[in-house]
Amino acid sequence: MNINKFLLISILYLASCILYLNTFAQEQTKTDSLLNELKNSKTDTNKVKFYLKIGDVYEYTIPDTALYYYNNALKIAKRISNNKFIARCLNYIGIVYGNQGNYPKAIECYKKSLKINEELGDQKNMSGCYINIGTVHNAQGNYSKAIEYYHKSLKINEEIADSPDESLAKSGKKGISDCYSNIGIIYYYQGNYSKAIECYQKSLKIDEELGNRKGMSGCYTNIGVIHDEQGNYSKAIEWYQKSLKIKEELGDRKGISNCYNNIGIIYKEQGNYSKAIKYYQKSLRIFEELDDKQGIAASFDNIASLNIKLKEYNKAIEYATKSLNIAKEICALLREKNAYALLSTAYEGLNNYKKSLEYYKLYSEAKDSLFNEESHKQITEMTTKYETEKKEKEITLLNKEKKLQKVELAKKQAEVKKKNIQRNAFIGGFVLVLVLVFVVYRGYSQKKKSNKILTEKNVLITKQKAELNQTLEELRATQEQLVESEKMASLGNLVAGVAHEINTPVGIGITASSSLVEETKHFAELYKKDKMSRKALEEYLESTFQTSKLILKNMNRTGELVQSFKQVSVDQMADEKRKFNLNSYLNDIMLSIKPEFGKKTIKVDIDCDKNLELNSFPGAFAQIITNLTLNSIRHGFREKEKGHITITAKTKCHSERSPAHNLCAGRSEESSHLLLQYKDDGTGISKENLPKIFDPFFTTNKQIGTGLGLHIVYNLVTQKLKGSVSCESEEGKGVLFTVSIPMNE
Repeated sequence: MNINKFLLISILYLASCILYLNTFAQEQTKTDSLLNELKNSKTDTNKVKFYLKIGDVYEYTIPDTALYYYNNALKIAKRISNNKFIARCLNYIGIVYGNQGNYPKAIECYKKSLKINEELGDQKNMSGCYINIGTVHNAQGNYSKAIEYYHKSLKINEEIADSPDESLAKSGKKGISDCYSNIGIIYYYQGNYSKAIECYQKSLKIDEELGNRKGMSGCYTNIGVIHDEQGNYSKAIEWYQKSLKIKEELGDRKGISNCYNNIGIIYKEQGNYSKAIKYYQKSLRIFEELDDKQGIAASFDNIASLNIKLKEYNKAIEYATKSLNIAKEICALLREKNAYALLSTAYEGLNNYKKSLEYYKLYSEAKDSLFNEESHKQITEMTTKYETEKKEKEITLLNKEKKLQKVELAKKQAEVKKKNIQRNAFIGGFVLVLVLVFVVYRGYSQKKKSNKILTEKNVLITKQKAELNQTLEELRATQEQLVESEKMASLGNLVAGVAHEINTPVGIGITASSSLVEETKHFAELYKKDKMSRKALEEYLESTFQTSKLILKNMNRTGELVQSFKQVSVDQMADEKRKFNLNSYLNDIMLSIKPEFGKKTIKVDIDCDKNLELNSFPGAFAQIITNLTLNSIRHGFREKEKGHITITAKTKCHSERSPAHNLCAGRSEESSHLLLQYKDDGTGISKENLPKIFDPFFTTNKQIGTGLGLHIVYNLVTQKLKGSVSCESEEGKGVLFTVSIPMNE
């Protein structure tokens, strides 16, 4: 059986070599033909074109050779001062540097190219530069920057795709596909697999329509990765094989190498380590030949991970260290994070807990930089903002079309009126004797025409009314969807914040426990060898006491966070009515929001009767308090390091015959209300903005908010809880929100 496996792998490897040699021979033939044409070319413009074409042949096979030809093209383009060619050459050179993992040089080339294209007003090439810059930021782990550039490119490509020029429209569609594919990768890194798959399928549909086999291959790989992450290995292998087949036909050596790496990962997950290492080594050889540093680092990571599985910890440390050095060289933070995690695990396997803890701390810092809640929030907000702006643009265009229709209708009516006057004047002068008959006839004719015009106007008005009603319904649906997205984003931020808070005490508890085990082993050896001294005993007891206190303290902290988060998150998701203690629940909400404070020192005072019980919707209360607190942090305390929040809750009675507030006396004509007041000492709200704060999409800073927070608060209070909400504020004096809710609600 082992011999058969070996023969199969050998045959596959031999086939790959034959395919490579065949591809190389084809490249050489194509290059010879282009070099002959280059020698015979008489103009510098043609020479630039041929140098670029020759570079394209070697871009994915021999990058240094491609770089040589691209630089020659750039020299000529500069000599003849052809800015369009200069921008194109810089973009091609940037792609080679990016493939090799030389991100600083790649970014430098892309930005120079972008500047020239902006001066030329070349939308198509500007879009390409945006995608390339976004891809470098993505590789370095700067996801919010990456998605910002992808959305810039997507916006341009959507405009280009509507062009009457068929070739230009096709280019725009391909650009849209590239954008969706890259945005999907960011969602994948964020762990949002459903969104990632949605983007990949949009990209794949466009590539299949265009017959873009290279793009199709990339989508197949990305979809395979999602199935791999979800443990669906047979599906993942199926997608990888489809991708590999296209890459082999195209001679895309970098793509082939990536497929080998992905297939090797699946064999590792299935426990087939011999097959896994063979695929990793095949992938590494190709990346080394291409001098692709990002790919080399990825292969080193995979080999290190496999050696950890085999408990070959020293080998794992060797490969993980190599990967870490490359990651630092090319500023790839995601690769640094993976290397730190592998080194921490390997040193733990060698029982070197001190080294393991050092690398675990570095891993945690890198992870926080990559996946912090602010980055996730920015990505969500940028996506929401892009979709909102797109919808607003569609509505603006619709309104413009309606205005043009009205102008055209008025113009036609004026022309009809003018023709009627001319005709009537002619008939009046020509048939003066038949004035009476003419007057009767004209009255009848005008009435008939007026009725016809009136009918046409009524039909047009009815049609426009239906269109406006439909647009209004679409806007309402979009608003509801955005409000729901904002609520889910708020819950997502809550989950990310609590997970971040739990990560630290749990990590400390694990490390402290490992240290306690190690010290206990050492103490036991002293006891067995009869070398235990009084000093050693005292040191052991002191160390054990301190370590145990540290473990207990961090486990208690974890328990508190989990308890507070558990109830608040369940309430926000279930949205069901139940009995709950308001004082306890308000404290739980503030404990779960505390991670959002960051480095700010914010004091929170809650004044509420400890025995106050409500039968209401706790999820609505959680959303209201969360949104008000986040509003204070993002706006009220944005430029302040310290702040003070006060929450007061008490019951009041509203007499149906008098507006005055009384203490409840159980009278039938009086209804009990809950009076909830939220106050902060932030920067406050200006007089002109105060009436608009509950409007949807109103925000004073679109960079950090969508303008839906207070709109959600208003809807929850007035619709869900059947109450009322108001706000009092002055600039520099903070805000005071007053919420009044019927107790029977």
